[in-house]
Amino acid sequence: MNLSFAGCGFLGVYHLGVAKCLVERAPRFLNSVTAFAGASAGSLVAAMLATSAPIDKCSQYVIELTNEARKNPLGPFSRQFDLVGNLRRGMEEFLPSNCHRIASGRLYISVTSLKTRKNYIISEYDSKEELMKVLLASCYIPFYVGLDFPEFKGQKWADGGLTNNLPTLPFGETLLISPFSGKNNHICPEDESQGIANITFHNMNIYVNRENLQRELQIFIPPKKEGINEIVQKGYNDTLRFLKQEKLCDSSLRVV
Repeated sequence: MNLSFAGCGFLGVYHLGVAKCLVERAPRFLNSVTAFAGASAGSLVAAMLATSAPIDKCSQYVIELTNEARKNPLGPFSRQFDLVGNLRRGMEEFLPSNCHRIASGRLYISVTSLKTRKNYIISEYDSKEELMKVLLASCYIPFYVGLDFPEFKGQKWADGGLTNNLPTLPFGETLLISPFSGKNNHICPEDESQGIANITFHNMNIYVNRENLQRELQIFIPPKKEGINEIVQKGYNDTLRFLKQEKLCDSSLRVV
């Protein structure tokens, strides 16, 4: 069994709720996961789980970073807000020193080559520094965060969501996790309406409905503090619903 986390910008706080629920409610299932995959913000949570980074501390850091983005006059678009620098500092602090060894063959990160404009899934890392560069590349949206593209393996790279926003691995079953409702997603919100249609965009299926249109805005503009907490809780609740349906909750834990 594999877990794949969709790219979603500041909506990545949804994935924090998913991760927290998996750790608290289904630790045995989580330990049985073969591989983790992700694009953009989803790759960060995939890396956190794959390397057993401290979830509570990582989550608090990301939530504080998201809140900080709103304090500037232009929000995350302000020159005073250094998203890439802040992400790097968080990785340096919370990823273990041997994270590249733990992640190799277990963490699959979607990136886009500037040279070929094609998608690549990276799964082998020579050092912690290289793993961090791959993660930053997967989150690097051109113009939004700048044009100083991350480099590794002799190339420049950009956001993996530009070409493959929800990787499906070629081995085993891959559970797809997204803060957007869609017919192919295993863990996602349950909206009142599926909308007028569903579309597949860069390998991620979503319903065309009012709720998803509202979520699209939160990719680039983070919600207020109370809204962030609601999204995190939504990720937790959606995951718990899935775990109960699939009878994956740890039987030794009391589930309400």
